[in-house]
Formats: sequence, structure tokens, C-alpha cells
Amino acid sequence: MQFGDLLTLLAVLAGVFSTWNYYQATRLPKVNGKSNGRGKEILPIPEIRYARYGFYAMTAFVSAASMYLYYLILTHQFQFDYVARYSSRNLELGYLISSFWAGQEGSFLTWVLLIVWLGVAMVRTGKSLEAEAMITVNAVTLAFLLILLKASPFTLLPQVPEDGSGLNPLLQNPWMVVHPPLLFLGYAAVTFPFALGVAAMWRRQYQAYIEQALPWALFSSVTLGAGIMVGAYWAYMVLGWGGYWGWDPVENSSLIPWLTTMAFFHGLVIQKRRGVLPKINLFLATASFGLVIYATFLTRSGVLADFSVHSFEDLGINLYLILFILGGLAVGWGLLYQRRREISGPPINLSGFNREAVIWASMIIFLVSTVLILIGTSSPILTGLIGDPAQVDTSFYNIVHFPIGIGMALLLGFAPFLRWKNEEFNELLKRLIPSLILTAVSIVAFLLFGMTRLSTLLFAGSASFALWSNFVAAIRGARIHQRHIWAPVTHIGLALVLVGIIVSATFERNSRVLLPKGILQEVMEFQMTYRGKAPAPNGKDLVFIEVISDKGNFTAKPRFYYSTYNGALMREPDVQEHLLYDTYITPLQLNTPADQQQENSLVIHKGEQKEFQGLSVRFVDFDMSEHSETQTIRVGAKLEITQGDQSYQVTPTILYQAGKKADQPAKFKLADNEITVSLDALNASQKAIKLGFSGFPETEAAAALEEILVEVSVKPFMTVLWIGMIILTVGTIMAFRNRLPGLNHTDVVTKEKEHVNTESMLDVPK
Repeated sequence: MQFGDLLTLLAVLAGVFSTWNYYQATRLPKVNGKSNGRGKEILPIPEIRYARYGFYAMTAFVSAASMYLYYLILTHQFQFDYVARYSSRNLELGYLISSFWAGQEGSFLTWVLLIVWLGVAMVRTGKSLEAEAMITVNAVTLAFLLILLKASPFTLLPQVPEDGSGLNPLLQNPWMVVHPPLLFLGYAAVTFPFALGVAAMWRRQYQAYIEQALPWALFSSVTLGAGIMVGAYWAYMVLGWGGYWGWDPVENSSLIPWLTTMAFFHGLVIQKRRGVLPKINLFLATASFGLVIYATFLTRSGVLADFSVHSFEDLGINLYLILFILGGLAVGWGLLYQRRREISGPPINLSGFNREAVIWASMIIFLVSTVLILIGTSSPILTGLIGDPAQVDTSFYNIVHFPIGIGMALLLGFAPFLRWKNEEFNELLKRLIPSLILTAVSIVAFLLFGMTRLSTLLFAGSASFALWSNFVAAIRGARIHQRHIWAPVTHIGLALVLVGIIVSATFERNSRVLLPKGILQEVMEFQMTYRGKAPAPNGKDLVFIEVISDKGNFTAKPRFYYSTYNGALMREPDVQEHLLYDTYITPLQLNTPADQQQENSLVIHKGEQKEFQGLSVRFVDFDMSEHSETQTIRVGAKLEITQGDQSYQVTPTILYQAGKKADQPAKFKLADNEITVSLDALNASQKAIKLGFSGFPETEAAAALEEILVEVSVKPFMTVLWIGMIILTVGTIMAFRNRLPGLNHTDVVTKEKEHVNTESMLDVPK
């Protein structure tokens, strides 16, 4: 057994020892109604002490295993399969560090490491729920440790390579050093509200657990949210497709538990204040944990291999992950069902305008979004149960979330000015007058800039209403105490995100241009000149494009490189960020004189569109319509070929008859030349074909030039969107700080009592 596996096994044994002692502690009688004088219930000391020793030992073994893996990576121990697959000698230190979680085995170790480190905080803050909560934490930790014994990062290779394969070039980016650990920290943190919920039902303390669960729920939401935001920024800056969120199934799988965690936190806020929603909150605590494991299943089971660019290979742990999901849901929801008659609270107050009803409505919006995304994300699995797997189009998510975004923005606008008790609409309207005036000014501005579509204007106006209402609320809250500004500041961040989304989508402009080397070309308001390319030490070759405009001159430096991981030519954009707009330049194709003289073939996938020899070629679909019963099979490729205003539909085919293959090329007229297109090869599993072209003029002036095809975009308000995300994260962090137990708010309460309109500003829900 390898040393790393031995450390993992020792961690399992320590976890079992800790769990057993915690369980024994739950069976022993507590001191009835007494405390130790510090407000804490006395627990059976020996059992708790042994349980803690066991947990600390498990934490030490997991930490040692992690340090050992880092040692192997940093010292290039390529005899270990994981080290050879995800690192190499030429990687920079930062990327060597991120190699730790680049693969599945290392990411599981990262996850369990963060759980045990957070578990130390739970041991110190668990109070009377410590034993029951830590049993759940230990069970989750042991489940991941068993995965690591099955899929170990310490497996040896039969032969030692001289160097490793290195890190995927797409991941060699500073943001990808930050994104995965942030996301895994959020995943790990979701364990603890679940554990406290189980402990609350075990101990029948359905109200008392809220004080401990609130900081954990908020911490989970901020870490998950920050991880998602960093991932979105990385996609925007690196992938080159021009967006930041593509509704990819694996992207969605991290968004779904964040939405339920946000709903859970808001539910805890009103349960703490009014005692409502105890069953729903316990349901959501379990659902959030189950959805995190489900996200892991989607990512690592291989079920989305044909539908997601992020999906990992199957490690043979699918059944294990399914049992993990079912086990967690069975424990949480099973206890909830068993205790359902004991768990009660007053009904939600939906009789008028009040803060309670608004928070409940926001929870409904979070959960509706969750269900819709979950259905869309799981569509390959659901459709695969009855036929061929299929994925919903990204337009589905955009369409269903348009009204959701409007509804959320309106609620954000009303929330800061509502009291917990019912009030007259006229009184509410008086407090909203400054916000409504500023919103009207914003709508007029949108109209003047050309936003005339009613639905888009409604979205932008709602987002502006949320922005200005919370801006006014933050100013008023600051007069009481700085503690009261963070909830509206957080909502300001979310409102800026909504404004950035709708403005960038509405006013974005795009254009493609072919830039021959050294020749000035005009595109939109820019004058561009391609100056050539240069190799880079990391293999990501730079191309240099001089850009001149009235707003300033710069040299764009997008990148081309071939990725052995992706088996394709990769492109990174050049992004010039400004406060009100971004200039986004994406390289699409680079043609050298040698390429243009020698290359006469094109590999293209179904649904893909590529530029070739001045033509735009789109592979629409396979044509399998003419099969006969005489062992004759005809396979064609439906193509759309365009040049300028001219468009051609051609279908080159391959005829298989009596075991022999015959080509049936297609022809079309291009200027004075007859172009022939042949279907040279096809790969049905990858839905790809290879086309052969002939008939182009052998000599042409343009053929002697090196040229690059680029897409130029002007994206307004992207910086506003990113600033909104930062404000949203910072506001949530500060709200988390204010929720930490043990903070003294005596001076705050005194100031609140002296304020005439205290109730409308207190406990503004995050």
C-alpha cells in the first residue's frame, strides 16, 4: 500500500472512531435543564473528548495526505499516475499548485480537506448540537474518503515517464487557480447546514439551531456564489466565444445548489423573526446538500460527456455517487417525515404588504428557477430513459428566466421599505417616491439610447428600480449603523448584475473581418492592421493586431495554440476593458501562404461553421435518406456554403455497394471556377466529416498573403456587471461577518431604538 493510501485509510479509521464516540455521547443522558454557567448545555465530557480527538486525528491524516500529494507534484514524481497526467516540469509554480485539483482524484481530496478544516470550526461552535451534527459531518467525510480509496491519486504507473502530460492549457490561467478551490469550499460548506438540520431534528430543537445555521448558510452562499462568478469571468476572458454563461449542464450543476442555499438562508431569516417555515427550511437544508452531490454525479459520471465541455471521464464510481445522493436525502427527508407532526410554526403572513411576504416570494422565485434549471440540466438523463439522450437548447433557459429576473428585481426594489407588519400601500408608495423618480430617469435614458423593445425595457426598468431602492436604503441605513448597509449593498450588487446582463445583451455589436497581413481594414468604428504572429514560451502563440479608433489606440494580442487535451486549435480573445464598454477581439482562423497553397481539405463537426479559402462552410446534417434493400448504403453530408451574397446547398456523398466504396462529389460554380466538394471520410460517433475541395485557382494575389479572420465585438456595461458581482460578494461577506455568533451589537441596538423609523430598516433580508 502506498503511503498516501495508508494516510487515507488511517483517516477512515480515525473518522470511524470519532463517529462511534459521538454516537455514544448522544445515547447518554444530558444534564436536565442545567448549564455550565456560560449558557452551554453540559455534554458527557469523556465521550465528546474522545470523539474530538478522533476528528482531529482524521483532519491531521487528511492534511498529511494532501501535503504528500503536493510534495509528489512539486518534486515531479511522475511514477504516480495522477502527477504524470496533470503536471509537468515546465509548469509555473502557481499552475503546479492548481494541478492538485485538476483531476477527479485530486478534486475529491481537495473537497474532503476543506470539509475537515471547516469541521474544526463546527466542533468549536456546535454547542449542544455538536455530537449529532458531527456524526453527519463524519459520515459525509468518510464517504469521500472511501471514494479516494477507490479512485486514489496515489496509484503508481508500470513505467515512469520522463515528463508529465502537463496541465490543460485552458486551465493555465490565474483565474483557474482560484475558481476550483472557491467552488469546492462552497460545496464543503453546504455540508454543515445539512448537518445542523439533521441534528435539530434528532434533538427536536427546531428553532434553536437557527442561530448556528444562519452563518453557515450565508458562508455557503458566498463561497458558492464567488466560485461561480470567478468561473464566469474566466470563461469570458479565456474561452473566446464572447459570453460568460453558456448554460452548460456542468455550469448549471453548481448554480442549482447555490439557488437552494439562498432560498434556505432567506427562510432562516424569517423563521428566526417569526417562527415560520420550519419544515421548508429543513427540507431545503437537505435538498442543497443532495444537489451538491448530484452536481458531482453529473460532472464525474460521464453521463454528460456528449453534452458538456466540462465533463470528466467515468472513474467507475457512478453507483457509489447515486447511493451517496440517496443516502443523504433518505437521512434528511426521512427524519423530516418522521418528525413532521412535531415541527410546526405559524402560517406565513400573506395578507398584505409586509417584509415576510416579500421574502417568501423571493424564496419561491429561487425555487422555481432551481426546478427549471434542474429539468433542463437533467434532460440528457431524463430523455435517455425513454430513447436517445437529448439536451434542451440554451434559449430555454433564457426564455424562462426573463420573467424570473423581472420578478426578482421588483422584489428587491420593494423589500428595503417594507416592515414586518402589514401597512397601507399609500404609505409604502411615499417611501418609494425617490426610487421611482430615479427609475423613471433611468428608463428615459434607456429609451434615448435605443432600447425600444417593451419586454427589454421592462427588465431594465425593474433592475433600475432594484438598484435605486437599495441605494436609498443603504444611505438611510448608514444613519443608524454601518451594520445596516450591507444587505442593501448586496442587493445593489445583484441589481447591477441584472442591469449589466440586459444592457450588454441589447446593445452588443459584432462584426467579422478578414485581415491580410500589413493591410489596413475598417470594421465598425475601428481601423485594424494585422502585423503578424510570435511564439510564446507556454505554446500559446500571440498574434498582433494594431487597433486605431477615436477612443484610443492599442495593440490587441489574441492567442492561437493547439491543445492535445482538446485535440483542436484553441483561441483566446483579447479583451480591452473600459468602464462603459469592452472591445472583444476573437481570432477565428489564421491562414499562411503555405496553408492556402497546400490545404485542400477541411474537418468539420455537425452544426459547426468554418471559414475555408474565402468560403463559409456549414455542416448542417447527415443525409441517410437513400438506403436500399440491396445492400446499398448512401451517406451524404448536407452543406451550406456561402461567399458574400452567394449561397449554395450541396450534398457530397459516399456510396457503399457490395462492400465497395464510391465517391459522389458535389459541384458548384464560384465566379469563373467550378468547385468540387468530396466527402473523403466520416466519423459517425464524433459526428465529424472530412471534406476535400478542388477547383480553386492555383495562383491568386491574396494567396501570397498571410491573413487572419477575427470577430470584433463591442460589449457595453460588462464592467458594470463584474462590479456588481464584486459588490454582491463583498456585501454577502460583510453580512456573514455580522451574523457570526459572539459579536456585541449593544451599541447598535441603542442607536436603532433612537431612530424614528427603525422597523423599516432592521434586519433587511440578505
